[in-house]
Amino acid sequence: MASAATVGAGLAGAAHAKASAPYNVWDRVATCESGNNWSINTGNGFYGGLQFTHSTWQAFGGGKYASDAHYATRDQQIYVAQATLRVQGPGAWPVCSKRAGLTRANGLAVHVNPGGGNPAPKPQPPSRSGHRALVIDGIIGPLTTRSTQHWLGVRQDGANHLNSRTIVALQARLGVHQDGVIGPVTTAAMQRYLGMSRDGASHFNYRTAVSLQNYLNSKGM
Repeated sequence: MASAATVGAGLAGAAHAKASAPYNVWDRVATCESGNNWSINTGNGFYGGLQFTHSTWQAFGGGKYASDAHYATRDQQIYVAQATLRVQGPGAWPVCSKRAGLTRANGLAVHVNPGGGNPAPKPQPPSRSGHRALVIDGIIGPLTTRSTQHWLGVRQDGANHLNSRTIVALQARLGVHQDGVIGPVTTAAMQRYLGMSRDGASHFNYRTAVSLQNYLNSKGM
């Protein structure tokens, strides 16, 4: 489950031009993920030709195009995918990247500022405790999940997201109803715990995930 450096106009234009090619590696990924249907929404929490989750789409700048990937054009989805690929690598599409032969090179994983106000993350140095700090990317993937579990004192189970057992432990720490689901109440409590302004989000959005990652790093998790 995304440095503030931006590309020059020529490189960005080249990336868009190549993304617009009639058929490229991203079409092969999309064929595997969605039958090459760039507007697909089956209600399973994954959207568009490359099957973005809402959180990943927003974290890598998709929100400047559309609320979710299936409302965006093919080229817009590919551009967001390039930003995702640069940070997460082909493993963001664990099965279909292998079938399509996707690499950072042929996917044109250029350096971008994907979200206007959300700069792409910088690798963090090791913390004083000796643990390597989390990359501040606003995405709750396996490393952030493991650090969260460590912080909460629950078993690190290798999950690649905050599963219900971890969420229950988090809700207990936050003092809210323990239903194992991250909704607006848990999100507001998390934002309050982290000293953030509450924004009414119904899930751990980019800014909440970034604050959590910074908090975990400060704790040496």
